[in-house]
This record gives sequence, C-alpha cells and structure tokens, in this order.
Amino acid sequence: SREFMQQLVKNGSKVRAVFPDAGAAAMLKARWGGADCGFEIASVDDRALVGEDFDGVLVFAAPDPMSLEKVQRATGRANELGCPVVLLNPRLASGDAGVGLNVRRMRDNFLGKMTVTYSLRPLPWCNGSVFKAYPGQWKLFLEDTEEPGRFRLIDEFAQRPAGEELDDIVEQALRPLGDDGETAEKTTAQKVLSVMKDMQRFMRSLSS
Repeated sequence: SREFMQQLVKNGSKVRAVFPDAGAAAMLKARWGGADCGFEIASVDDRALVGEDFDGVLVFAAPDPMSLEKVQRATGRANELGCPVVLLNPRLASGDAGVGLNVRRMRDNFLGKMTVTYSLRPLPWCNGSVFKAYPGQWKLFLEDTEEPGRFRLIDEFAQRPAGEELDDIVEQALRPLGDDGETAEKTTAQKVLSVMKDMQRFMRSLSS
C-alpha cells in the first residue's frame, strides 16, 4: 500500500491513506515517518475524514466489513467534492458469517458503483487465476499442462466469473479432447460428480 500511495504522489496527487482502525494508522505513522512518507495517514474512525477543503485522492487501504458504513459516508462526501476514491485490496466482501441480508445488499450496491481497474485472484483449486486490467475484460487463465509454469487464456468475460458459473467453465476447460478434437464425453465418475453438484445447487436454492 505504501508503494502504491507514493506512486500516486509522484504523479502529482495529494493522497490521504485511510486504514481500517486507529491502531494500524498510528503504527504506520511511526513506522513510515509520519508526514515524511509523502502522504497523509488516517483511519476510518477519524472525525471529519473528508473536510470542506479536501482536494486529493482518498485511498482506503484494505477496508474491512466493519468499516463499510464509514467508508460509504466518506466516499459520498468525496464524490460531492469531486475527489477520486480508491479501494486498495478491499475486504468488504469477506466475513459473511453472521452478516444480515441488508448489510450484504448495501455492500454489493456500494461495490457495484466502483470501477475495477486491476484485479488478480488466484484459483489454487484448479491452478488458475481470474485477471482484469482496465479497460480490458475479465480473463480466466489455467495452468498449461504441456508447459509447466505457464498459463493459457481460457476465455474473456464482460462480468467477473464466480461461483457456480466459474466452476462450470473450469470443468469444461479441463475435460480432455477426443481424437476428433472435440471435448471428450464425461466418464461415469464425472457424471456422478456432476449430478451431486446439481443436487447441492438445488438444496442451496431451497435454503436461500
């Protein structure tokens, strides 16, 4: 986060870096030398986080679910002043356990208004990753079995592939090709697993 903020400063921007709590902000001020680091350090708990005279870039570093409402309020105020807001490695989508439906909807609505400029999400379970660099589309990469250590582009998407949709895409991509170059028919074991997956989806739909 420090390198990112300093790069913004080099480009001529005034930067206010906002961390999830006052303890983290105080620790980083001491570690990075306070004002000597080239940008302001604050926390979401600070009063008047975005004052009338604010004219810089507001960067929330790793905002967490507990700070969602404060992040939203500060973002709205910055928008009124015409100041850009950046979410750096946001964790607002984590910790759903115990979080009510209204909170999840509020979070999703807020994140839906943001533009994803860069994202790299590893997929250890299939040796792949989902990648996006603005203004490009979302891209799914899987490890190339013929060239270990390298990855092949599977497909591109207008929206981020996730959940069951992503599972289906990966499953289809990993199925071997037959002698005719077409995707091989599923084995008996694969068909059983597919039926089990469909049943799990059906049960989840009943409980939601």
